[in-house]
Amino acid sequence: MHINESQIFETWAPIIESKTGINEGEKLGWLSKYCHYHSLNESFSSSYAQVGVPPAGNLGGLMGNVSTPGSNIGIYGDQGSGDKFPSLLPLAIQVAARTIGFDIVSVVPMSGPTGVLTYLDYIYAGGNTDTDDKPTVIKLSTTTAIPASSVGQDYSIGTTGAFVDLKFVGSSRIDGQPIFRVISNLNASPTIAAASAGGLFQVAGAGGTATGGTVSASLVKALEDHVQGFSGAGDTDSNDWQGPYMDKDSQYGAMKRGTGENSYYRQMGLKAYTKFVEAKTFQVAASVTTEQIQDLNKQYGIDVVSMVENALVNELSQSINKNILGQAFALGWLNNYRMEVSEGVTLNFSVDPAQTTNGTAIAIGPDGNSYTVTAPAFSSFAATGGVATENQYTVQRRILSKVLAAGNVVAQRGRRGPANFVVTNLQLASAIQDNAQFTAAPITNAINQNNGSLYPVGTVAGMTIYVDPNMRYDDTRILVGRKGADEEPGLKFMPYMMAESIQTIAEGTMSPKIAVKSRYALVEAGQLPETQYYTMDVRLGAVQIV
Repeated sequence: MHINESQIFETWAPIIESKTGINEGEKLGWLSKYCHYHSLNESFSSSYAQVGVPPAGNLGGLMGNVSTPGSNIGIYGDQGSGDKFPSLLPLAIQVAARTIGFDIVSVVPMSGPTGVLTYLDYIYAGGNTDTDDKPTVIKLSTTTAIPASSVGQDYSIGTTGAFVDLKFVGSSRIDGQPIFRVISNLNASPTIAAASAGGLFQVAGAGGTATGGTVSASLVKALEDHVQGFSGAGDTDSNDWQGPYMDKDSQYGAMKRGTGENSYYRQMGLKAYTKFVEAKTFQVAASVTTEQIQDLNKQYGIDVVSMVENALVNELSQSINKNILGQAFALGWLNNYRMEVSEGVTLNFSVDPAQTTNGTAIAIGPDGNSYTVTAPAFSSFAATGGVATENQYTVQRRILSKVLAAGNVVAQRGRRGPANFVVTNLQLASAIQDNAQFTAAPITNAINQNNGSLYPVGTVAGMTIYVDPNMRYDDTRILVGRKGADEEPGLKFMPYMMAESIQTIAEGTMSPKIAVKSRYALVEAGQLPETQYYTMDVRLGAVQIV
């Protein structure tokens, strides 16, 4: 659907700002788009024709077209058809304003209950794994360990008498899988897919040592795993290719003019991915008695129905917040796990002197599986007479240093920019606040924070620090992440109906009952969304930091 986003913003932004106090440009942008879609959905309620039902007034046409209740609701009033929830826009904006979890993810409103996300990935091409035209660079996934490798080492893959020759380039930054340059591009050799299915992986050509197990090949992502030499490998374009890390023992340069004139262009490409998404549901209801409405209204002037509706909105916003944060923490833990696999490094740490040996930290990933990462033992920076010279200040500095390192990890592995938010519990947030680099947030905030959702306390090094009041005092995990542009990888919140409300009367008691429903999709967009988040485990033990 093509829409004029600037016109929509001019129409809705002043209304939203006047009613909610929200004045942040990005949030006003997606809220304006959501309000536009929401108003369109509401307008449809009087235009849907009843399939197979004659119009009202004809024989059998007792219901007529779909319609919402009018202002004169009563025995003789316009009660509506009952076929569609009245979608209340003010209620939807309340949910949006209170759900501060939206501050850490991109929001892409949907115009219907289903949507499509299309994203692109930059790859080293030159061919495909399943055609005679082979790709220039491939990454192999194996079920058995690959022998120790050095850059330029010869390998082969295939079946007896039908091998494809390879040269080792390096290991992937993302998952540690080996990357190879394809040397044998003759049509007579098998395709990469056929060679992988052979199950033989050999060192030093076809006459080397064979390694069994399952082997699968994939194209290499140019952004995450850059290969030095692809665009030119030294003066004569004959140096061994290398990637994705810088090597202190190698020096690469551009090709000489004559070499460049006589060399062919190596091909890169775009790989398009399409993800179909479907809105899921949170819903809740509450009822009040006629006596409660009468007594509280007459005695205290309280609108009970509005209070109940406010409680339901609070319930929805907290549920959405937890849904967003839970998925972000899980993605960050997966990134922590993969970094240890690929580089042997984790930012998990301990400030507990009693932890003298490495342990393990286990948490759930986005797929629901548990991932185990090392929990390194405590080690003091300095010691006097065998006694560690740690204190509250040094412990707080360690925590801040790890947060800063995690922000750079997001930039290094995600290749989109540094982290811009941190979420943790009140204990670790207090330790970060007690650092000289911390800048406190303004006391006034346009976001309603009285509903138990996470709240911002300030910034450090360009990262906004959020406290999650739903985390236990001893839940000392830290999530560091990046909220990027809509087209960047990461979590995307795609609301269809932020809030739908319906009020009914219980037949037995004649008491009002209110139901509120929220429908949205929370999508992991991009090929490697986990690289935009990093979750680490902090072991405090008996150490008190605040």
